[in-house]
Amino acid sequence: MKREGFSREIFDILEFKRKKREELFNPVQDLIQSNALIRDDYKLQFRADLKTTTELVSSKLFSMIKQASGDFRGESESISVIKDLIDSHNFNQKDSVLSFLKELLNKIESASKNQVGISSVLRKDRESHEVYDFIFGLEYLEPRYTLKFQDAQIEQLSPGQRGALLLIFYLLVDKGDMPIILDQPEENLDNETIVSLLVPVLTEAKRKRQIIMVTHNPNLAVVCDAEQIIHCGFDRRNGHKISYTSGSIENSEVNRKIVDVLEGTMPAFNNRRLKYH
Repeated sequence: MKREGFSREIFDILEFKRKKREELFNPVQDLIQSNALIRDDYKLQFRADLKTTTELVSSKLFSMIKQASGDFRGESESISVIKDLIDSHNFNQKDSVLSFLKELLNKIESASKNQVGISSVLRKDRESHEVYDFIFGLEYLEPRYTLKFQDAQIEQLSPGQRGALLLIFYLLVDKGDMPIILDQPEENLDNETIVSLLVPVLTEAKRKRQIIMVTHNPNLAVVCDAEQIIHCGFDRRNGHKISYTSGSIENSEVNRKIVDVLEGTMPAFNNRRLKYH
């Protein structure tokens, strides 16, 4: 089939571009491989993949064909069919891409009321060759960078995990020793994730650079063994007065401030301690 031959040639060009982009990240990948924490525990890796999305395929395709028959009956049903097709194929492999093309075309032809061709499913002022050119031209397929964490793509992570992952990548891969300021790195993360994800990285990063961190979670400062803690107080009942208390974790006044924020004052902490013996 002539169209399939063109698709093979287009795929080869896209694959060449993918490999070139992957080569650009080889130095970064080498740095990752040299760090046991992000290599073995976090399994952090950069990849360049050939990818598409349901939106890229469906938006263009359904501007040319109707969503009124066969598998493409109904808007949500049609989009679901496209999603399932995309999810079941590996676009990094040529044979899988060609299989996707054939399956998609078969579904369109099956939705047509005619014995041959797809004219009956075309929208007004659309031509059959436009659909074929779109499907076999692979314009919806493109090389994309993918950052993976523990075998999950970054798109599959929560917003908090994404932010933490990018911070991890920056802190461990960047070889600079300049001080860095972090503004609420724990945002949208639970305490368990903070301890398992952020703490090991911050602990390792602070060996070579000074880290200044603004946080509403004093637990993060404690488990990271901060050398100095500055507590900021805001007194609304006393002229909106702002005060600062600084010192080490062992400092009794700073320690009390930590408990106030973390446990809701010492009486609250004692109440919990007595409750659970």
